Amino acid sequence: CLATLVIMLVGDTYTLINYVSFINYLCYGVTIMGLIVLRWKKPRIFRPIKVNLLVPVTYLAFWAFLLIFSLYSEPVVCGVGLVIILTGVPVFFLGVYWRNKPKCVNRLIEAATCWGQKLCFVVYPQREED
Repeated sequence: CLATLVIMLVGDTYTLINYVSFINYLCYGVTIMGLIVLRWKKPRIFRPIKVNLLVPVTYLAFWAFLLIFSLYSEPVVCGVGLVIILTGVPVFFLGVYWRNKPKCVNRLIEAATCWGQKLCFVVYPQREED
């Protein structure tokens, strides 16, 4: 989020759209690959929608073409897009992977979550106390 704000202040909107479109293509392709892997490794799991494997495989072929073409035509934009994605890795390790955090870190994360919910007008549904 901070990297996007900096790019918006420094660069132009066209460049930001290029960064976001590359990130979207990358995420969509990885998601489709994950679905294919799950369908292969766990074939008996319940799926509300099941399509012929030709559809996601065809999508992945076009996805690979678009991604390779993007990497070839604009490597700097793709590199910045990858850096933007990788800025989430420390956040993942801090918030999810690290289980035995000190209480001060937990309080900081809870305060940031509360601030973000207030900023975006988002509230997680609460259960009624008995």
